[in-house]
Amino acid sequence: MRHKISNIILTASLLAVCTDAMAQKPVLRGSVVDQDGKPVVGALVSVTETNRLAVTDKNGEFLLRNARQGDELCIDAEGYYRKIEMAKGDVPVFTVVRDSDIYAAMAPLPFTEKKKKHMTEAVSVVTGEELEKHPVTVLQNAFNSTVTGVQTFESNSEPGWSETSMYIRGLRTMNGNAQHPLIIVDNVERDLSFLDAYPIESVTVLKDAAAAAIYGMKGANGAIIVTTKRGEAGKTKINFTQEVGFQSVAGYPEQQNAYNYALSYNQALYLDGKAPYYSDYDIEQYRKLVNGEQLTGMDQYKYFNTNWAKVGLRSYAPQYRTNLQISGGSDRVKYYVSFSYLRQEGLYNTDWTNYNNENDTQHVLNRFNLRANVDVNINKFLTLNVDLGGRIDNIIQPTATWGGAGDAADAWQIFCFGINENKPTNPVFCPNGEFFIPTDNHSKNVAYMISSNGTEQNRRRNLYSTVNLVGDFGFLTKGLKGHITYSFDGYETFQKYQDREANGFYYDYMKDYTSLEEISYTRQRTYSALSTAITVPRDYYYNINMNMGFDYARQFGKHYTQGNAFFRTYQHNIRGQYSSYRYASFNFSGTYAYDDRYLFTANLSRMGSDNYSLGNRWDTFYGFSAGWNINKEPWFKKQNWKVDLLKIRASYGRAGYDIVNSGSSSQDGTTNRYPFQSEYSQGASYSFGRVSGASQSNVVPTYYESKMGSEAITWEISKMFNFGIDWDVWNHKFYGSFDVFKEWRSDILISPSSTPILLGITPPQESLGKAETHGIELTIGHSHRYGDFKWSIEGMLTWNKNKITYMDEVERTYDYQQRTGKRIGQGFALKFQQWASDENLIATSQQDAIDHPEKYPYNTFAGASFKLGNAVFQDTNGDRQIDVDDKIAMGYNVDFDRIPELTPSVKLGFEWKGFDARVIMTAYLNRIALCRENVDHSFGWGGATTHEIVNSWGYYTDDPADPRNINAKYPRLSAASFSSADRNDDTRESDIWWMNGDYLSLRNIEIGYSFPLRWISRLGMTKLRVYFSGYNLYNWSHLGDGFDPENPTNYIWTYPKTKSFTFGLNISF
Repeated sequence: MRHKISNIILTASLLAVCTDAMAQKPVLRGSVVDQDGKPVVGALVSVTETNRLAVTDKNGEFLLRNARQGDELCIDAEGYYRKIEMAKGDVPVFTVVRDSDIYAAMAPLPFTEKKKKHMTEAVSVVTGEELEKHPVTVLQNAFNSTVTGVQTFESNSEPGWSETSMYIRGLRTMNGNAQHPLIIVDNVERDLSFLDAYPIESVTVLKDAAAAAIYGMKGANGAIIVTTKRGEAGKTKINFTQEVGFQSVAGYPEQQNAYNYALSYNQALYLDGKAPYYSDYDIEQYRKLVNGEQLTGMDQYKYFNTNWAKVGLRSYAPQYRTNLQISGGSDRVKYYVSFSYLRQEGLYNTDWTNYNNENDTQHVLNRFNLRANVDVNINKFLTLNVDLGGRIDNIIQPTATWGGAGDAADAWQIFCFGINENKPTNPVFCPNGEFFIPTDNHSKNVAYMISSNGTEQNRRRNLYSTVNLVGDFGFLTKGLKGHITYSFDGYETFQKYQDREANGFYYDYMKDYTSLEEISYTRQRTYSALSTAITVPRDYYYNINMNMGFDYARQFGKHYTQGNAFFRTYQHNIRGQYSSYRYASFNFSGTYAYDDRYLFTANLSRMGSDNYSLGNRWDTFYGFSAGWNINKEPWFKKQNWKVDLLKIRASYGRAGYDIVNSGSSSQDGTTNRYPFQSEYSQGASYSFGRVSGASQSNVVPTYYESKMGSEAITWEISKMFNFGIDWDVWNHKFYGSFDVFKEWRSDILISPSSTPILLGITPPQESLGKAETHGIELTIGHSHRYGDFKWSIEGMLTWNKNKITYMDEVERTYDYQQRTGKRIGQGFALKFQQWASDENLIATSQQDAIDHPEKYPYNTFAGASFKLGNAVFQDTNGDRQIDVDDKIAMGYNVDFDRIPELTPSVKLGFEWKGFDARVIMTAYLNRIALCRENVDHSFGWGGATTHEIVNSWGYYTDDPADPRNINAKYPRLSAASFSSADRNDDTRESDIWWMNGDYLSLRNIEIGYSFPLRWISRLGMTKLRVYFSGYNLYNWSHLGDGFDPENPTNYIWTYPKTKSFTFGLNISF
């Protein structure tokens, strides 16, 4: 028995030993040092193509489990080049090389890349990592505060339909169709709509004509070059980001409550010489409601205090964003994949979007982004790059209240009619429980509009594909490569809509009823169930790009040469029935650097477009630039000034801009697909009698030439000179760049004023306009580390100013009304002097004003209705009457997005023991804000008004000597809106309504914490970060509370701008 027990114990012991031996995994110990043999702390050591990793300690040592000699290891350390090496020896030592020359890194340029220290062009660069920190749904909204020379204008934040215009170096042309930059994604002409920040490696902004000349007639407004991420050989990398946040209205001025409205309306009637509409009893009941008292009896069906903005909108709307990135590969095949999902919900009140049981009417955007880049080394001579990308947008929103089937209830209807043209004294519901709808407009109930309509769905699909084949011809001559690139991009939008109606009634709630039975209702709308879905195509086009050529780069001792020559074609096809737009170009680019000191670059493009007549289809564009790296001079190095970069550079170039398709602006009229051809329109029809046996006459339509063409029309030409300085001192402790430029723009497409209209034919536009622009761009930064604490500050400044030098204008009676010599987009308006304060000084006619010089000039817009409190304007031409001839140029651009002339920005940041924080503030200076409707959108159009009405003349008293009238901001109050003397339309613009549009914006805040590598590496992670981010958080401006200074009237006409708050988690493996 004892023997059996001994055998059992022995057997168990042997099994345990064997099991333990089998369970033990190999462990590799090693260390990482720099070139001086000093330990590198915090280096990440991993087995390539696996998730086995370790982090070096304070002695530079690591312990990597499940690894052994012979494994290929990858070492990553901040500030050092990546190293991949096989583990050899019992305790291998890996030496990493410090990345001391950050300016030796390659930077993307048109169809090539160049070492940063060899750059002679005017460019700005922002990384995709920086763009990810901005929680925006429109990518270009992040550019304004991250790179110099770029200005943006965001008109609204409507999910799926938000619009942002972008400009490089401001406005430089009067042609509204030729103001925006060219977008290039991975060397293919595209737009930014299909991209989010995650797959972007970097964005390079080409600002001077020398750099953009390679794009020929597409580069006059600069270019945005987007380079996407690509896979790297080594272990598979996985990066996951999840963001949960919310949006709220960035600015929405508070409207008057019912009590204030009643008082204001009575005061306006008094100033109009009319009896009050609201009695003292009415006003007292409104006061009770405003103070929270509950009315009883029939008064509760007569008096209401409705805040229509709060009725229609919720305080916060959720927003979710998810991104997954996977990359890796081997020396043979490398890959990168990014998938993103964005859900942005609208701000409509969920009480109404969920009100009916048939359909949800919330405005929602569901966006899916996919990007996949694959690089295959077929053999040592041939490489294949395949890029696939796409975006799908599903946009859901309520259908229109009126306007016809399939007409979306867009923001204009909901915000203009449903909220801002509504009175606070109107109820949401009738006493019978049905929606209340006023008789003057069926749309004046935002609750009804959101809850009772059908649903529209828009599905946008973008597909982007590129195949690039690169051949290494080094066997012919070292450094020579050839490439062939082909891309196909498709875009389509389909719309599906279902209509629906609900019951709506009107009753005269101001009548004195004694019981509910006495109330008489008028039916305004009748219920109809959700209709059968109808699907229609809305838009479709595709683009084809092709590029083929040769690239060359080689170092000969101190001589470095780089160049490429290629042929490029582009074709844009709209649907099937429209003529495609095509261009072709022959291009050359070359760079020479001697000893990294003396730098020269040349670009040349011979380009043709079928948009013009045969004699004007081809032109040559060029650019030259040179630079001097002073810090590379031997005599400079001897000074030991610790200067990493000191470069001066200059450039000159000639680029163009090709105008295609149709469009219009306030100054350029329209352009046609083929502007050199005349347009024909259908005219009257003629009957040639009845054909024998036919039941109808033989009617033949006629056609006539309605607009002349011009074979002289050509592309715009930009000639630009740029001078710049770049510096980096004491290892990035003081760095920056400075650029000064001047551009001469010519052949701008305009509508000549000197050409008369003959025989009823509209004369053609001509390439006659000229303009000049000059400006400066400055970046200054500082960064430093003290122990574990690192801080940085960077300031940016963009300033540009333009003027029109030729407009082909007819000679005006008064020189001050010539546009030539004025700013592009500058407005002309009447100059305010004072409010009329003496009835005895009001002229009854021009002759009366002439006969009595002490009187105010006669106002032709107001005539006999001119009263105390109306505006007295400057009589510029001295003819003693106010008319259009008295308008003068003033302020800044008012025609094109109110882009500022001066944009300073500052970014502050710090890092400490895993914590990081940063804040970005941007100012928008030298700009005008148009603000008429903020107050004018009131009594005259049957709606309420904001609290700005208290700044109107006569709001408190009609005594002209009262200081509140003398210092009033707005004209005499009237129940029929403002007087015709003070309105602001196409003929009566005045600086009463042109406010100082300067403002300071708290653009972005981010606070985060990254968990230590030594904690998370045990879980196979290389990064674990949690963070909070806010965007467009607060603005300081000259406008009243709640007004968005970027677009003050957007709350009236469009979906308002929003601010966002985001909580995020980022994990890397």
